[in-house]
Amino acid sequence: MLWPSRITALSRFKELFVIARNSSFVYKGRPVDIQQVARELGVRYVLEGSVRKVGARVRITGQLVDAATRVHLWADRFDGAVEDVFELQDRITESVLGALLPTLRRRRSSARGASPRRASTRMTTSCAPCPW
Repeated sequence: MLWPSRITALSRFKELFVIARNSSFVYKGRPVDIQQVARELGVRYVLEGSVRKVGARVRITGQLVDAATRVHLWADRFDGAVEDVFELQDRITESVLGALLPTLRRRRSSARGASPRRASTRMTTSCAPCPW
């Protein structure tokens, strides 16, 4: 599956607190309020997205939301061939980290030693389970 591997990749960064995938997948396919999700999971940031597949092509969309303010920190779309899905996964991770890590580091610096803000992932999918 696409998003569990992104959760794994994001959890490697010490600045991020990434919740277990089973905790975040309880929201899969359900319309929910971002602030409610953040409260229930004890997180500040929510990463959500969708995967659509047509033939041998795949489109992945994602957005990173600051749940406290409902401000979108990042959003992007990634298109590619199914056989290039691993490259797409890496591009997504790099893009999310490029948007999130500077914000976390600024907040941590201004808080003078306070613990970093927590980040979480949340995925809703708009397609049938993908074959990878």
